[in-house]
Amino acid sequence: MFTFSLSGLEIKSSDNGPLEVEENETTSRSAVYMVLGKFFAPVSAEQYDAALNDHLSKEIKDGASLLPFEFDTGNPKLSEGKSYEDYAGEYARLFGDEKGSRLLASHDVTDKENILAQVKRDYEYFGLGANADLRPLDHLATQCDFLQYLCFKEAATPSPRLKKSFQRAQRDFLQHYLIDWVPVLASEVAVKTPIEPFNWAILTLKNFVALDYDYISKALGG
Repeated sequence: MFTFSLSGLEIKSSDNGPLEVEENETTSRSAVYMVLGKFFAPVSAEQYDAALNDHLSKEIKDGASLLPFEFDTGNPKLSEGKSYEDYAGEYARLFGDEKGSRLLASHDVTDKENILAQVKRDYEYFGLGANADLRPLDHLATQCDFLQYLCFKEAATPSPRLKKSFQRAQRDFLQHYLIDWVPVLASEVAVKTPIEPFNWAILTLKNFVALDYDYISKALGG
């Protein structure tokens, strides 16, 4: 059985839907967004431990095991001899600071308030809220959280109409925020020659977003 695990969003509505569903190709897509979202969240001892002890590798392989498309999960093991301080310092070097300011969709735009208002509306439409004091609404990890939840809801609903609605929401969110932005971010990170698993993470996210967008667009006939 599979259940979602939100770290930057919380359910605000009285959602009486299932909390877990049988694992399938859609929950596998949800699981990959969950693993990647946790990685890009502000650094924690839990993240470092997952990379150090190769738990991250197992999580991404398990998560991707039922994907409906070919996807190379790669090798996310931490570079040899790197301490927690090294890990946290690399996150800050690559992504702006210890909270990942470069991982905000509004980072390079002039109308930041508009971006924040847009993502807030997207979340609230599906009964979700975010604690902006904990993590900005447009943080990459929070956006992965949202996609994780949409995939789970698609898997959980028995209604073909609602499935299409959740699929359209996934496609539109990817199109509006990640499909163009993530490749640019990946290119910026690449020139800094990141240590592992950071190089793995940004390339894996870039590849997964492209493959998933293509998959969901075809599922919708577009």
